[in-house]
Order: sequence, then structure tokens, then C-alpha cells
Amino acid sequence: MDPLTTAKRKGCAVLGLGTSGTAAAEFLVSHGVTSLFLCDKNPEKARDPAVRNLLVRGATPRCGAEWLQGLPAGLLVRSPGIRPDLPELLERRAAGATVIGETGLFLAYSPARLFAVTGSAGKSTVTTLTADIFRAAGFDAYAGGNLGASLLPALPRMTNASVAVLELSSFQLMDLSPEPERAAILNLSENHLNWHTGMDEYRAAKERIIGHNTVGVFPAFDRSLRDVGRGRKETRLFSPVPPTPGDLRPGETWYAPEGGTVCAYSNEGVRRLFPVERLHLPGAHHLLNLLAAVALSDGIVPVGAMEEAVDGFRGIPHRMETVPGPRGVSCIDSSIDTTPERTLATLSALSPAAPILLLGGAGKGLSYRPLKEPLRRGVKGVILFGGAAREIAEALDGIDFRVIPDFSEAVETALSLAQPGDTVLLSPACTSYDAFRDFAERGDLFRALCRAAR
Repeated sequence: MDPLTTAKRKGCAVLGLGTSGTAAAEFLVSHGVTSLFLCDKNPEKARDPAVRNLLVRGATPRCGAEWLQGLPAGLLVRSPGIRPDLPELLERRAAGATVIGETGLFLAYSPARLFAVTGSAGKSTVTTLTADIFRAAGFDAYAGGNLGASLLPALPRMTNASVAVLELSSFQLMDLSPEPERAAILNLSENHLNWHTGMDEYRAAKERIIGHNTVGVFPAFDRSLRDVGRGRKETRLFSPVPPTPGDLRPGETWYAPEGGTVCAYSNEGVRRLFPVERLHLPGAHHLLNLLAAVALSDGIVPVGAMEEAVDGFRGIPHRMETVPGPRGVSCIDSSIDTTPERTLATLSALSPAAPILLLGGAGKGLSYRPLKEPLRRGVKGVILFGGAAREIAEALDGIDFRVIPDFSEAVETALSLAQPGDTVLLSPACTSYDAFRDFAERGDLFRALCRAAR
């Protein structure tokens, strides 16, 4: 039974009323689902304009302490941050309920060719660039999933000639088997360990992106990820350096020596695609993102379209975006850097500049120790803010820093300390959920404060 039929016959509940939850609820109501509960543990969610619009159209609110009580045995649509193994969901499953996410709802009705991207870092950039490459080649292409806005409203415009490129998080993949045509696992490092039971669960969720017939795209330098594709007819690898003959397997390896040419290397020889200089984003991590996007699209789109899209790509919002600052100070919004690994990559891309760094937010259960030595060598100052400030301070013992819990005050202090020619960098190494709806809202406030100080 398809999800809409299940919802209409047996009732439906949407669990979590954030962006994905309200999008799923809108889709269900617009397709004639009348028995719909809107559930969220935050009682204030019932006052959100998007939720109130759904209530006017017949949905029933269930927000607050009783949000998981009395769930129907029909369709349960969980938001990504809600674990699929909550006792209430397991009990409903045993009673015959179908539990899916907003992305699963989209996949149930999408006619488009599917490409997917996951990993601990770089997902949004690779997803966006891959969709841009398909568009440059004339495809009706969409980017979505964990990236931001839901693709459910776009379904009426899609055909079997369309392309959907989905960024998928471990939260989404916990109970999702998407079966994409091609899929990339970009990298794997500690992340979201405040939510997952451990690295084994986190890794298993990521690996679910590779379906039975999926062509997998993996980093050539990570043998543990390459093993995910072992035994498949074709896997695709990307690498910053040319592969050795012993590393070749069915398929190709895309590589690009710094300052050189993007190449594809297989047992048949080398294909030269386009100059690396077409990529206008700094840092070794952006070069790897480029190679992953090319590996996902090469052979389907012409090289000229890839080159055109890469040449026009300027990154994604809140990833190393320059913001005008006061008194000749350069401000950089990299609010999307929600792990220490991403902060280190941003600092490396900015080297040799030594910024005044803003760190903090809500922790993910990760270690901040890897930041200590790079910060000792490569920053002019450190200001810690938000819920994780004390935890980060313990990891940075021996380094000079200031703890200013309030985000706005922390930004204003950084700007006041900066001299003409200095850089103030927001690269928090933490999520934003202690004080903001998401990283974009945090980044927007940073930008506003920088502009206001001019």
C-alpha cells in the first residue's frame, strides 16, 4: 500500500514540525489526507504560522508532553532528528504502522532519476554543484533532501527525464534505502555522536545510501569506504593524486593535481577534462568536492557542461562567504561549519591569514582537542560562545581565549578587537540549536551584525 493510501485509510501523524515536517504535512493535506495529527514536543510549535495554516484545514495539533501518545497505526512521518527506534514508534510499527521520513515520502512519488550524496562533510557543496552540472547540460535538475527546502512541492513539475540530487544525512538514512542511480559517500569521521549510539550505527546509516544497483562514488584514499563498493560491477573513485595501477578497479578514478587538469584515469588510459583553475573556491577540501561532483555526473553530461557549471560555482550560503565589515576588517561567514573537522578545513583554506575565530554553539558529542594545536599556530584570537563554550575551553587549555556566552555580544567583541586588515571568522565547530533555528539563522545574524558595525 502506498503512503497516501495508508494515510487515508488508517490515519497519519507527522512527528516534528520543523521544515521537513511542515512540508510533509502540507503535501499530505493537499492530497486529501483528512485524519492528520501534527506532533511536536515543543508546545509553542502549534503557534507557528505554517502549522496554524494546516490546523485551519483540518489537521489536529498534539504538541507538548503528550506528543507521542495515541499515534495511529497508519502512516507516521518522522522528522530527521527523531530516532526511528523510539519505543512509541516501535510499538506502532508492531501494530502495522508505516514509519518514513519526508524524503521517503518524496521518493515514493518521484519519477526523477536519483543521485545522492552523504558523508561527514562537504555534502551540501557536492549536492549543489552536481545539480548545477546537470542544469548546465540542459537537465531539469533539482537539489534537495537535507539541503534545505523540501522537494515535495516540485513533484508536479518532475518527469522521468528530471534529475533529483539529494543530500542525505545519517538521520535520514537510519530507516531509508533510496536506491539511487549513483551515490557518493564523501568521507566518514566522528559526527552526531550525541544522537547516534556510536560510530558503528553512524557508519551503517551512511552505507545505506548505496543500493543494490547503485554506482558508488568513494574517496580513493579511504580503503574502508572503498570496501563498501567491493564486488560491484562499477565503483568510481576520486583522489587529489593520480592512482597507481594497483588501485584501479572496474570504473575510473577522477583526480586533479593542484594547479593542473581534472583527469579521469582507467585501465583504458587518461581522459583530460578541464583545468582545475575553473574552480574558484580555495582549499583542498573544495577540490575533493569538485572531483566527487564530476565523478557523479561524468558520462551522463558533456565535459563542456561540467566546466561551465564549475566556472560559475561560487559555493553555498554560509560556507566561507565574505561579508563587508567595519574599518577595513574582512568578515567571513562559515556558520555551516558544525564540526571541528570543518573548522580545520576552513582555517587551512584561509592560511596564512590568522583570523579572530568565533567558536561555539551546541555540541555533538565530538572532541575539540584536534583544534588545539592549529589554533595555537594559526589564529589571532579565539572567542567562545554558546552552550558548548565551557567544553571547548577545557579542550583548548593553554590557549588564550575569551568566553562570551551571548552570540551577538561575542560577535561585537570580535569586531571591536579587529584592526584594519584583520579577518573575523565565524566557523563554530558546533550546531546552532542552543540558540537558533539552524546554522543559516546564526549566519544571517552574524552578517547583520557585521554590516551594522560599518
